[in-house]
Amino acid sequence: MKRMSVWVAAGIVGLLVCALAGMGWAQGARPVPPVVYRNVLTIQHLTSLNRVKQTTPIFNTSASMGSSAQPREWGVFEVNFRTMPEWLDEIVVTYSVMAERRTTEAGPRYSFFQTTVRYADIARGDHNAAVVLAPGTLHRYADPVIGFAVEITAADGTLLATHTEIASTPGMVLPPDWWKKPEVTESKAVTKRGGLMDRSKSPFGLINIDDYEVVK
Repeated sequence: MKRMSVWVAAGIVGLLVCALAGMGWAQGARPVPPVVYRNVLTIQHLTSLNRVKQTTPIFNTSASMGSSAQPREWGVFEVNFRTMPEWLDEIVVTYSVMAERRTTEAGPRYSFFQTTVRYADIARGDHNAAVVLAPGTLHRYADPVIGFAVEITAADGTLLATHTEIASTPGMVLPPDWWKKPEVTESKAVTKRGGLMDRSKSPFGLINIDDYEVVK
């Protein structure tokens, strides 16, 4: 009986050891907190609101010799930023544009445009990225532009940098973080619209290609 008791006691101890080991494994398997990035990226410059409009680039080819159309104006929204690590696997850039409608059409007075673009394999140094609005969209809904903001995050969602340009206007007064404010973006005076596209999908994408980051 004594020998049997010893075996039972040893079994209980073994079970306790396994249970504790299992608890330790479970604790070790908990999700790792997201990395906090510091001194990773800084935004150097955004396109000034009075320089958003740019005419369509002209490429002299045999196919264009007979064209009599005048170059139209696009909305070009550019950000220049600097990265410090040797490489960043991926960054996510969210572009936000607020514009006023000065037309005779009925409807909300302001238009809010927003799009997100991912860029991969970012080397240390200075970089450019941009999105554009097509001429028709620009002149129908976005003339003038009263706010342009850029928010850059890491792939895991960690905020790296933000910056905004805001115009002085007698109508809507935009707060510093206006693109995050539902009272601004969800206002009855504002309509959310699509139309922002990466620069590479426009005629500007053929100019100084190596100066701009590649979309993932």
